[in-house]
Amino acid sequence: MNSATGSKPSIEPLLLKQRKEGILRTLVALFGAPTAWMIQLLLSEPLVAHACYPYQIPLSVPIWERLSSLLAAISLLCLAVALLSGFVALTAWRQAEEKSAVGGDDIETKVRRRRFTGKLGLMSSLIFIVAVIFNICAVLLTPLCSSWF
Repeated sequence: MNSATGSKPSIEPLLLKQRKEGILRTLVALFGAPTAWMIQLLLSEPLVAHACYPYQIPLSVPIWERLSSLLAAISLLCLAVALLSGFVALTAWRQAEEKSAVGGDDIETKVRRRRFTGKLGLMSSLIFIVAVIFNICAVLLTPLCSSWF
């Protein structure tokens, strides 16, 4: 037994590991899908802009032959990350719901926080999954080097 903390030394690393995993899960649940959407936009838009307007001259076809494949790969990877974020949020929310049925008063505040962050992460993930899907539709349905007018 550790006299300073009043706990067993073998339990302390396990509790620290669980706390770090909980923080990582919360961060993935809250910020995974928005980050995937931002990465999709920050990679796709400049690539298409440079491929279609390399020297301030609009082109009818991109300068790279495999640009549409590259954009599809970026989009699918970002969709996978957003879906993973939504799954992590859903799992965290369900686990918090299960713990709320078992827990007591001291655990109740932690469970409420986990349930709230799980719901918030799930809502955020759903919104940004839809945004990623809309961007995928834009890549698939519009010509890459078309004019706006």
